[in-house]
Amino acid sequence: MVEELLGLQEMDAEIASCRKELRELEAERSEWEDRIAELERREREAAGKLASGDASMRAAERTVNAGRATLKRLQQRAQEIHNMREHLASRAEVDAARQNLDVAETSLLDAMQEQERARVDRDAAAAAVADAKSAAAERLAEIRARHDELSDRLAVERDRRENRALRIDESVRTLYDRVRGGRTTRALAPLVDGVCGSCYTSIPLQRQAEIRAGRALYVCEACGVILHAER
Repeated sequence: MVEELLGLQEMDAEIASCRKELRELEAERSEWEDRIAELERREREAAGKLASGDASMRAAERTVNAGRATLKRLQQRAQEIHNMREHLASRAEVDAARQNLDVAETSLLDAMQEQERARVDRDAAAAAVADAKSAAAERLAEIRARHDELSDRLAVERDRRENRALRIDESVRTLYDRVRGGRTTRALAPLVDGVCGSCYTSIPLQRQAEIRAGRALYVCEACGVILHAER
């Protein structure tokens, strides 16, 4: 009876191990997917900044071109003026137009530099996505292969467990399932030098003798595991 339960416990441990590794693989796969998604988000953000920089640079170029046209027109008109008062007024307009053009050209230079920084950031973000996807491809293939292997093993172990459980007396199996589903995942523990092998609580001498004789199953009153003679 105890041997059958110990065998069942080994199967349950193997099933639990498979499930644990499957959860870890799924968590790792999710981490890879989240990492790539975050890198792709950064790439989109960098591409958006580059597009915004392009628009800013085009606007700055239009402003510069307009400023140059205005300055050229005012300079040409100033050459046609011979009245001193009009000449002074025209000169003031030319000076103002030149100052505006200087400001516009500075803004254009800033926009070009910002655009270049945005392009570098976009290229770096794209490279990071490519590198992550390349690294993930191999690892995700390994994860899928291991996941399939564990899923197949888990199905086999479940079948074996079910077949073995059917050969155990129903009342014994019910006790085992109740203990295992309670406060501990370890349903059985050996009696070691008169104490429970799980929580090390002392067991009365009469109960020790009954456990070693194997005539019935006894549960540790402290931790709830099924006690059996040490093997």
